[in-house]
Amino acid sequence: MLIYSIIIVTMIRNSVKQFFLNSPEGLRRLVVATRELYYRLGSLLWEKYFYPSLPKIPQRTRPIKTVLIYMITGMHHSGTEKSLQQIANSLADDYKVLFMFGDKHIDANRQHCLDPRIKQVPFSYERSDTDLPHRLYRMQPHLKEIIEKNDVDVLITSSPGYAHYPWNVITNIPIILLNIFGAPTLQKNITATVFISQTTLKHASSWTGAIKNAYVKYLPCGPVSPDTKSLGESLRRQLNIEPTDFVFGRIGRADNNIYDPIGLKAWRRIAHRYHNAHLIIKSPPPILIEALKAEPLPNVHLLPASGKEEDIWGFHGSLDAMAHFRHDGETSGVAIEESLAVGNPVITHRSHIWNAHLEYLDDSCARVAGLDDDEAYASYMEEFIHLKNSEPANWEQMRQAANTKAAELFSPEGFGDLFKKLLRTI
Repeated sequence: MLIYSIIIVTMIRNSVKQFFLNSPEGLRRLVVATRELYYRLGSLLWEKYFYPSLPKIPQRTRPIKTVLIYMITGMHHSGTEKSLQQIANSLADDYKVLFMFGDKHIDANRQHCLDPRIKQVPFSYERSDTDLPHRLYRMQPHLKEIIEKNDVDVLITSSPGYAHYPWNVITNIPIILLNIFGAPTLQKNITATVFISQTTLKHASSWTGAIKNAYVKYLPCGPVSPDTKSLGESLRRQLNIEPTDFVFGRIGRADNNIYDPIGLKAWRRIAHRYHNAHLIIKSPPPILIEALKAEPLPNVHLLPASGKEEDIWGFHGSLDAMAHFRHDGETSGVAIEESLAVGNPVITHRSHIWNAHLEYLDDSCARVAGLDDDEAYASYMEEFIHLKNSEPANWEQMRQAANTKAAELFSPEGFGDLFKKLLRTI
């Protein structure tokens, strides 16, 4: 009965959403603005009760000197978190930078990646509401306290696009939002929004129309370790993989919700024919591990998750090509971008949800299978093996194209330069 209720509620919600998406722009904007005003006023009343002694934040009137970067999800290795860490490092030469992060997920390896001049501010909290605006209970120290204590001039944060507590009630300093899932917002305290792909910008603007001070910049990859090649060779030796063998690789969160079986299905089609080909899977989700236990496959190597830069670049350096498979696709695709940056061509697939990675992948450096088309995916694996073994000049051309694309679109320097520009114009 519960399942049927969930299905009915979901159908009604999707119908209402589709109705408003087909409405005139004025009505769509009104819906978004009303929702955000409701959450903001509700958060202010709630805050007075749960945090009665918070300081008032004065209106910023001076040139920007101090920047606060805020991330609730913690300090670890994933696309969004890593990009905020790189933003912080890029600003350390010109500004006093604070990096505030939730203490429920801390990887010391990622803390060491921050410039030593950056002040790290971990905070604790009892719990977070699962629904918008994701209010935080017993936040210590509170975001407002850090802003007031350190005379912060601007806040940089990320979210799916929605305004979250506590920054949805901060109005006296400008906020730069890194929008990672294209949710719409009309919060007046957001002075600039950086979308991580055209796909996410299009999704947000389908609700609000043209977005003022909107920028598109893919999440950065790198900086690539200068030891990538030697790290990759070392990993191959550890796994008893010969230098001449062909290696595919997949990396991503160990999360069953994002697992797509297309990669393993494709490998099952070809693995018995290519004894010198391997598939390395770093940070495998439990459902993938169980699938391999139920139906073992040859030459599949499972590696644990790691936030160490040398482990990440060693993984990419060990590959000949990336085999990307993810059910919800990508809104940017940092893992893909990092593999391109070291010269690895990519095999991927059209996703059920997000397909921002298809904005920049083309035949020069990638192959894209259709939705759930493991037969095509397997044929691309065979094509890549053939190219390396029988057409080395064409294979090298693909590797060069991958490297060039990464340098043009995903450089950490270019990403940091955008945020420097935004701070100069506020």
